Order: sequence, then structure tokens, then C-alpha cells
Amino acid sequence: MKEKIKKICQSIEKEKSIKILFAVENGSRAWRISSKDSDYDVRFVFVRPLSEYVQINRPSEVINLFFDKNGKQVGAESALIDVSGFDVFKYVKMLSSSNPTTIEWLASDIIYYGEQNKIFKDFAFNHFNKISLYHHYKSMCRNNYLKYLKSGADVTYKRYLYAFRGLINAKWVAYNKDIPPINFDETLSKSISIIPEFILRKLYTIIKLKLEGREKEIVENIVKMDEYTELFLKDDLEAPNEKPHSTLNELNAELRKIVFNYK
Repeated sequence: MKEKIKKICQSIEKEKSIKILFAVENGSRAWRISSKDSDYDVRFVFVRPLSEYVQINRPSEVINLFFDKNGKQVGAESALIDVSGFDVFKYVKMLSSSNPTTIEWLASDIIYYGEQNKIFKDFAFNHFNKISLYHHYKSMCRNNYLKYLKSGADVTYKRYLYAFRGLINAKWVAYNKDIPPINFDETLSKSISIIPEFILRKLYTIIKLKLEGREKEIVENIVKMDEYTELFLKDDLEAPNEKPHSTLNELNAELRKIVFNYK
């Protein structure tokens, strides 16, 4: 599949007249909690020729495409390979505010095409904003919990897993003052001191069910997990308060280098 995704990236470059800097997996496969029927979440960063940026109507900053198992472009509903890319300007803007999505693209160890940028990676891991990252992850938890679990709209094991990934990653930032591991199992195994044991046990059970392909089963609300989430969402006492001292000079310099050296 890696070779197929590489060819997809090459075809996107040709069709869209762009250069893909790097393409990685960032979904359940990267988090090591995929089931046998999980799709591929391919995420990439691209740059356009300089002339494309110097015009009144600039092209879209986002590219979304879907492909089947044979690499043929299809609609979203029948896709196995979900491909989404950000223009480098959009990507660096989000990275500068420590958006977790952009950081995870640099943390992913499943690389399909190109090479993760070293300057971006250094900024992500050594100069990230703990306050922003904590609240970004907390927002992920809140959105999944309120929209799907508390509302009863889509109470599944998968939704619990996604809500608690946001919760635990936020707590990881607060207590460890570091980027959470991309491997969620690793995060759980090192969170014994910050997450109640009954929550961890339940999450391991849910992961096992997901690996068996049962993550989309409609279930009853898990009361203890809901109560713990409610307490977490109401309390910001553990939120980090250290402001970063880094500047954006290196990111700006690297951005100029990428755009001016486009070939």
C-alpha cells in the first residue's frame, strides 16, 4: 500500500502542479489502534510555484481527494484512502500556534512520500506552546464528547476513544510538559500516574474491540467515563501557564527558502 500511496502523491503533484514536501499517515494506523478495515488517512504539505502566490485570487490552501484500494479516485463514501493536504503557508501558520494536527504530521513515523522538514520538526518539539497545545487537545475532547456522546447522536466505542485521546493528550501536556507520543498505546502505558486506573482499563478494552472491528457498534453511554469527562471539561486548574519564548524567525526563514527554491 505504501507504494500505491506514493504513486497517488506523484499523480497529485502532476495534476495540481504542486510539490509535496512530505506525506504521512495520521489516523488510527499512526496511533497504532487501527482495525482490519480502517482506512488510510494520508496527510501532506505542499508548495506551489511562487507565481501562484502572487495573484489576486490565490488557489485553495487545502486539497482533499479520495481513492479506492486500487488507487482509483472515488467519492468519500467508498474510499479506502483519504488524502488531505495543506498549502505550506496554511500549515506553518497552524504550526506556529501549536495546532496538534500539524505537530502530529511531524511526529508520525509512517512516511509515505518525501521527508518531514527538520526546521518544522525542531519548532514543533522544542518550541511548542504548552498552553495552546493543551487547549487544542481539550477542544478535541469537548467536541467529540458534546457532539456525539453527551448528545447521544453517535455513542460508539470509536467516539469514546477519540474523546479520550484528546483528554489524555491534554493531560499529558499539562503533567509531562511534552508532546504526547503518536502511539496511543504508549501514551496510555505512561499515564498511570495521571489517569484513574478504571479509565485506563476501560480504554484498553475499547482498543481491543476496535482492533476486532467493533468500534462503530452503538452502545449505551458509559456513565463513569462521562462523569470523568465532565469534570475534566469544567476544570482548568491543571492547564499549563508557561508562555513560550521562541520567535517565528526560523519558521519564516524556512518558509521563504521552500517557496523561493520551488522547482
